[in-house]
Amino acid sequence: MDLNNDAKEMASAAEENQQKEKERRPMSTSSGLLESAIDKFAREGGFDDLPLKGKPIKIEDGDVLTNIMKNANYQPAWVELRKEIAADIKRLLDLQDPNAIPEAEVEAINQKIMKYNRIVPNPQLQKGLLSGTHLHAAYDKWE
Repeated sequence: MDLNNDAKEMASAAEENQQKEKERRPMSTSSGLLESAIDKFAREGGFDDLPLKGKPIKIEDGDVLTNIMKNANYQPAWVELRKEIAADIKRLLDLQDPNAIPEAEVEAINQKIMKYNRIVPNPQLQKGLLSGTHLHAAYDKWE
């Protein structure tokens, strides 16, 4: 029976020493203060009555930046340029006489394609230049 009391006293003393050690450690950063405040809040049961407690967290696909840009309806310049090039090709295809496509128009689109190829983030997304005879095939690639 004396052994039990000794074990309890030792455990109590060890716990007391740990508490004193925590109090002696200086909080050198504000993040340390924040962490200790959060720990105290959790020990006191502050997180026990949160809504959806115990339910799985829904994590969006992709990274945070992509989700923010999507919510703000922002598209990178290369995506907008890709859409612009597709619209230009479509406009040429809709001409009355497909055999009379002005070479200057094709060259202007090719200049945009070269710009697109310079700014696209991945070389695998780069596209080839246009020729007046293969506009339908090119449009399928840009769509």
